[in-house]
Amino acid sequence: MKTLLSSVLVAFALLATAPAHAQTPLGDMSIAELQAQATELHPAALYVLAARLLAEGDGQAAAGWMYAGQIRYRFLIEAEDNEDERILFGALTEQVGRPVNEYIGGNVDEWLAAIDWALAWDAANPNTMTSKTEHATALTEVRAGLERLRVQIEEQREIIPKQRAKNGLENR
Repeated sequence: MKTLLSSVLVAFALLATAPAHAQTPLGDMSIAELQAQATELHPAALYVLAARLLAEGDGQAAAGWMYAGQIRYRFLIEAEDNEDERILFGALTEQVGRPVNEYIGGNVDEWLAAIDWALAWDAANPNTMTSKTEHATALTEVRAGLERLRVQIEEQREIIPKQRAKNGLENR
């Protein structure tokens, strides 16, 4: 829990680069506000949302939002090739992504459902940070990467719980 809380603090500190069009600082936004404004916020905000949900015990929702954030962030990086964004993404992946993945990997069905949810959410919702039409090839590549991960998880369905147990991680 201490690691998760420090992850949230790191994410907030890193989000000093939050988009200028955000009316409310991310630290002041509730979970419901982050969810409602997710399409308008920088992808890092989805990692903040995921960290908060995990801290509140909703690991399934945390994983869905984290993967949605991953899609949006990887897409932004591919489209803009911005080194500062790469650094922030790497930090958020380590600080928020790792604990979320450690949780969600404890149940393969929930893991696959989180990925499916994120892919569906991204497809169904506009992206105000990065144009889906102007950068369609990059979006296709990013989504294909997550779809490949999904296939790998499905193929290793029987192995994953054994590997987790061997590594001292919980299976649910």
